[in-house]
Amino acid sequence: MILNASSVIVCAFSFVYTCYILCSLTYFLSSHDNGDANPRVESGDNVAGSTLWSMLKDVSYLTIFVLQHSIMTNNFTERILRSLHIEHLDRSIYNACSSASLHLLISGWQQTPTALWKIDASNNLIWMLFSGVHVFAWSIIYSGCIMMDIAELSGVKQVWYATYGRISPLNAKSKELRRYMKHMRHPSFTGFLIILWIHPFMTIDRLLMATILTVYMALMWTIDSKDYDYHMRYFKQKQIELS
Repeated sequence: MILNASSVIVCAFSFVYTCYILCSLTYFLSSHDNGDANPRVESGDNVAGSTLWSMLKDVSYLTIFVLQHSIMTNNFTERILRSLHIEHLDRSIYNACSSASLHLLISGWQQTPTALWKIDASNNLIWMLFSGVHVFAWSIIYSGCIMMDIAELSGVKQVWYATYGRISPLNAKSKELRRYMKHMRHPSFTGFLIILWIHPFMTIDRLLMATILTVYMALMWTIDSKDYDYHMRYFKQKQIELS
């Protein structure tokens, strides 16, 4: 009883915190209103030194995020949770830790004064163009999460099943789906590429973030032809069910 109650509390906290951070992340990556001001740029006479120090800080935040993602998805972490009999909290803990690393990144991110390009987004047409592109990209990401089973991705379903003594929902999924989810735990590669690279203000810090995250996604999302074929079959099945 105590374990079930604790699991529900952890799951609820993780869900609410993750939703909050996702909203913050959306604004952080897609806001077009801060191109003229750089409130987090380090002050000092040596602009080059200040920029380098800001970039080192940003790299440290990105490193924490990448390490957290890599460590918490390996088999060693899964074995620890299983030995503690809280494997049903795997996803909730993962989401909470991912949100914490993103929270640290968003709150501590240092902007740099140098930009590769800077497009005036005060023009209504330009603002609507970039906003429309980002809305489309976020729609790809969130619709993909819903189609893949949003309750399982958020960790709610695992706790619900464990509370009522049912087997893990992941074990009830097909072998093909488990393989697909292992290779790509959350969508979408294309959506994130659009958000990271299509922006009116490509400052050096944003270029750094876009490059590191693009390389990381390319290395970690090991989708192959079998996964693609399964995804297409699953997508067509969902279309039929929703039509």
